[in-house]
Amino acid sequence: MVRRYKPEEKKRSFRITYWLGVAAIAALWAWGFKSYFNRYEYLHPGITWAVPGIEINVINVKGLLLWKEALLKAPASGQLSFPLGKGPVRVARGAVVARVGGREVKAFQQGYFVAGVDGQESRWRYSELWQESAEFFQKPAKLRFIADGASASRGGTIGKIIEQPQDLRFLGYMKLKGDAEEQIRRKKFRVRMDVDDTVSRADIRVTQKSGELTKIYVTMPWFPPDLVLSRNYTLTIDAGLTKGALVPESAILEKNGSRGLYLVRGARVIFTPVEGIMIENNKFLVTNGVSVGDAIVENAAEAREGRIQLW
Repeated sequence: MVRRYKPEEKKRSFRITYWLGVAAIAALWAWGFKSYFNRYEYLHPGITWAVPGIEINVINVKGLLLWKEALLKAPASGQLSFPLGKGPVRVARGAVVARVGGREVKAFQQGYFVAGVDGQESRWRYSELWQESAEFFQKPAKLRFIADGASASRGGTIGKIIEQPQDLRFLGYMKLKGDAEEQIRRKKFRVRMDVDDTVSRADIRVTQKSGELTKIYVTMPWFPPDLVLSRNYTLTIDAGLTKGALVPESAILEKNGSRGLYLVRGARVIFTPVEGIMIENNKFLVTNGVSVGDAIVENAAEAREGRIQLW
């Protein structure tokens, strides 16, 4: 008589229970290990200190230049030549600026001569431009030069004279920041030809609020010849300095709808709302809420309020 072998159900269930127990212990160990290091990080956050910081407020205003100009016409038909070049070149009254059909064309007054036009010469008036939108002020108006040796027809335009001296004017839309509002009240802007230039003063003729922007009309303190190559211009306005406490950008956190950082007070970390601006090199300039020398948590995303151990 042969007996049939039956596996013991008890031993199989024991193995399953055993391995489930091992998995549970491993998971519990991993959770405990992670919790330990998380707690360690909370108790020992990276600390840095707020240092003095200064931001130079610069407003770059895109707009248009206005000047007085007069077109020069060809007295005869023929081939053009420009003995002083196509310009812009400073010329005296009576200077020969072009020759065409064996005849000379002389400057009727001193100024800048340019052998080119952009098609806006007869329409470029303050009364019309003041009504335009901010988008219009950014449209390019490119100068088209007339080639030396080109053929000209009698009465055709061969260039223009921008009389000198005269006030160069600027129209543009700007966003107010820094002390720009105070400058408007004083009727003078601090302006630069570029960021490295020394400050000059530009008289403010007219200003007008236009939604979030302010429309400005100013007299420029300079008029170099190369500016007549384009009616588009970007005016650089010096809007003062913003002083505050400089901290890493990583120290700033949005929490409950408020921007702030974790401030270290004794052995505790406290979330403190701050005001300020983002600046270059991943830095944040705090203007209110933190003082120079305060200790703060360097990485706010990995911190929380509570007790810490500094050492």
